[in-house]
Amino acid sequence: MDTTHSSPPGADGTEPVLQQHFDATIARDQRIEPRDWMPEGYRKTLIRQIAQHAHSEIIGMQPEGEWITRAPSLRRKAILFAKVQDEAGHGLYLYSAAETLGADRAELTERLIEGRQKYSSIFNYPTLSFAD
Repeated sequence: MDTTHSSPPGADGTEPVLQQHFDATIARDQRIEPRDWMPEGYRKTLIRQIAQHAHSEIIGMQPEGEWITRAPSLRRKAILFAKVQDEAGHGLYLYSAAETLGADRAELTERLIEGRQKYSSIFNYPTLSFAD
């Protein structure tokens, strides 16, 4: 029996069996892998949560990036560059994780840009000083 998410449940009663296996795996506190069968709502929720985290990493670069040119020393500029680079990498890793669940990275970033998907609101607060 193919238990990948790409195979639709048939009229042969496979979905209840797959659901039972999924529920039992969760009950045993075991890992569900991206290619394992899972309810579509569960998959969509995972993608939404991962995307929101990825978006927050990308948006989180902005306040730090704005201060690179105003950092008080070359050492502080280098630290900010490294921090921005780390945040970008975290976002890319998370977008990759969402792709393993079947999401399209371009669609996820489009949702962010168009305001159809959220990110952490902490990044909406201004950074008024270098200390922020």
